[in-house]
Amino acid sequence: REVRLPGRVAANNSDTAADLARLGLGLIQAPRYRFEKDLADGTLVEVLAEYPPSPTPLSALYPQNRQLSPRLRVFLDWAARIFAEANL
Repeated sequence: REVRLPGRVAANNSDTAADLARLGLGLIQAPRYRFEKDLADGTLVEVLAEYPPSPTPLSALYPQNRQLSPRLRVFLDWAARIFAEANL
């Protein structure tokens, strides 16, 4: 369900949106890991916990007609491990 609310401030930058939320000027939907400290110290509180957002896929695109460079392979393996460990 989508509900439009009147607002005085809008932001299209995640850092600005985070600062506005910390100042009490609205809600933000963002990855939990980014706000662990804010949630732990009470600067921010979670609302609508029973309605989590759907997962957002992450893709790595590279040309299939080229051999994967060792540097790219190391990065892809590292990124896959980080996301698997974080349960994202």
